Parts: sequence; structure tokens; C-alpha cells
Amino acid sequence: MAAGLRERLSFWQTALLGGLALGTIFGLVEGFSLFSLAFTRDLGITRGEASSMYSVYLLCSALSAPLVGRFVDWYGPGRAVPAGFIIVGVGLSVASRATALWHFYVLYALVLSTATTVLIVAAQVMVSNSYPTEFRGRALGLAYACVGLGNFLLFNLLGQIISAYSWRVAYLVAGIVAGVVALAFLMLHRRTLTSVRTDGPDEAPARTVGIGVVLAFPAFWFLFIAAVAASVLDFVVFQHLAPFLVTSGYSVASAGFILSIASLGYIAGQLTAGAASDRWGRERVGVTAGLAYIVLLIGAAQLPAQWLVAVLSAGLGLVVGGVIGARSAGTGDMFAGPVLGRVSGLVQVGSALGAAAGTWLGGIAFDLTGGYGLMFGIASVTALVWCATFVAAAPRRGHRLNHEMIT
Repeated sequence: MAAGLRERLSFWQTALLGGLALGTIFGLVEGFSLFSLAFTRDLGITRGEASSMYSVYLLCSALSAPLVGRFVDWYGPGRAVPAGFIIVGVGLSVASRATALWHFYVLYALVLSTATTVLIVAAQVMVSNSYPTEFRGRALGLAYACVGLGNFLLFNLLGQIISAYSWRVAYLVAGIVAGVVALAFLMLHRRTLTSVRTDGPDEAPARTVGIGVVLAFPAFWFLFIAAVAASVLDFVVFQHLAPFLVTSGYSVASAGFILSIASLGYIAGQLTAGAASDRWGRERVGVTAGLAYIVLLIGAAQLPAQWLVAVLSAGLGLVVGGVIGARSAGTGDMFAGPVLGRVSGLVQVGSALGAAAGTWLGGIAFDLTGGYGLMFGIASVTALVWCATFVAAAPRRGHRLNHEMIT
């Protein structure tokens, strides 16, 4: 039994290592909503201004993504991830000394944006290229489940530090966390098997495809639009749920706790969606999650009893996990091979654009209307866009797409 457990852990260790990187970086950067609630009060900044700054950060992430994809393809995740975390750690630590809005613009747009994109793309490529199609959904689900775990731990940690001490102390702690993870990843990566993949002949054609050929196919652009929509859904939950609750009378600590509950739902969503999409297909799982998102968001917006808000938030985390998991696995199905880094970089452009739109629209909608109803309505429409474009991208035909691209 012990030998069997060791064998299973050995098989999934690359996915877990990718999860360490993803869980940490998302927990640190998506915790921005907790930081901004505190520093906007201290520095006299409006929520719209803070959201606009974060949107600029996300747009800079989008601009850097194509070059980041080439960087990851060239140097490999083993070098890219530790370097990215070191830069993130320095940037977050310096943020603790910020005294004006432009300081955050410089740090987030010029320092953190590229480093964060390096970490996300490198982790995705490492996991996607390490597992064959029949295991890719579960592998990426396991890796992205760690995002939920990282959010749960880091949101609680940072929220408590902000409440007990200050946002400046929390930024310092976040920087230290990034540095520790850089060292841990470097040590663990050296002990990890380079690959558990068994490439079949049906995936070999992707090795000869140039990025220009990929861009000529409509399937890529449907996937790109789906990535934009998926990030809007993600960031509406993980950037605007906490401010929505605080505006409705919750404390920052309580809002952070409910947000961490959503993160636990995200864990379950990634794990179940990964296994389900391996069995029933990426499109079925992705569409089901998108439709459920609309129902749960409308329910949470009604602000029922606190326990029910927590339950609905967990459900939102669950379906967001399903959407992101289906999108990530679908990308790997369609473009597996050495070109995946560059394709993932381009898809990350769409993700960053969606995240920027979701963040900016939420802040502006609040400043205009004094609430988040308009943003929740936009998110519901976006969920329908996600369903339509992901089905049109058709990840189930990924192997056929690889062959078409070289004929």
C-alpha cells in the first residue's frame, strides 16, 4: 500500500509542483482586493482609482504575455518560476512603503505584471506538457485546486494581518512568502521527474506548427474570447465579492473569510471538473459550470442570511474552478507540444484582458451606481459568452486540429 501511494504521488508530483506556484501567486495577487480596501482609506484613493490601477497592471500582463511565452519555451519552468517569485517578493515588499497611487502603478504595472505572467504561464506549460490527454484534465485540476487552497490560506492570513496590524505589514509578509516559495520550488524541482508524459503519435504534429499557423485557425480565436470571458467570471468573484460584502455591512475580516470559503469551493471545482472533463468532455463541463455561475451569482446578490452567502460563495468558487479547469485543459488538448508556451502566452493575453475588464468595470460601476448590481448583470451575460465561444473552440477536436494545421 505504501509503495502504491508513493507511486501515485510520484506520478502527480509535477502537477503538485505546478500547484505550489499557481496557489501562491494567485493567492498573493488576487488578495489585492483586501489590500485596496485598507490603503484606499489611508491614502485617500477611491475604489475606482484603485480598480483602474489594478486594471492597468492586468493590461501590462497582457502586453508581456507573448514574450513571456517565448521566455518560458526557451528557459523552461525550472528557471522561470524561481526568478518570477524573487521579483514578486521584492515588488510586494517595496509596496509596503507606498505613499501615493503612482507608487502602486509603478510596482504593479512595471514589476509585478511580467513576473506574475511568467509564473502562471510556466506552471501551466510544465503541467500540460507533462501529462497525456487522458490525464491532462486531472493534472491541471489538481494544480489549479492548489489555487483555491492558496487563496484560502493567504486570504485568511493577509486579511487577519491587515485587520490586526496594517496593510503595510501584510505586504511585507506577502513578499516574504514569495521568497520562501521561490526557494522551495527550486529545491523540489530538482527532485521532481522531468516528465511523466507518454507522447502518442497523434500529438506529434504539434511539434512542427509555427505560431503564425495557429493564429490562422478560428478555433484559437474562439478559445481566446472564451479566455477573456472566463477571467471576467473569475475576477468578479475574487475581486468584487469582498468589497460588495464590506459595502453591505460585513467587516473586512468576515469578507475575507467568506472569500476564503469561495476558494475552498474553487478547490473542489478544479478537482471534480478535471476528472469530469477527462470523462465527459471539456465542453460539457465548461458549459454546465457557466450556466450554474449565473444562478449562484444572482442568489448571492440578494444578500440572504450570512450562512447562505457563505454557501453561495462556495458554489461560485466551485463553478469558477470548473470554468478555469475546462479552459486550461482545453488549451492543452488543442495545442500540446513545444508550441504550447507561446500559445499559452497568447491565451494569457485574453485572460489578462478579461481580468482587467472585470476589475475596471466593477470599480467604475460602483462609483457610478453605489453598488455592484450592474457588474453582476454584466458577469451573467459574460457567462453566456463563455459557453458559446468555448463550445465553438471545440477542444474535443484538438487532435484533428493538430493534423489540420500541418496539412
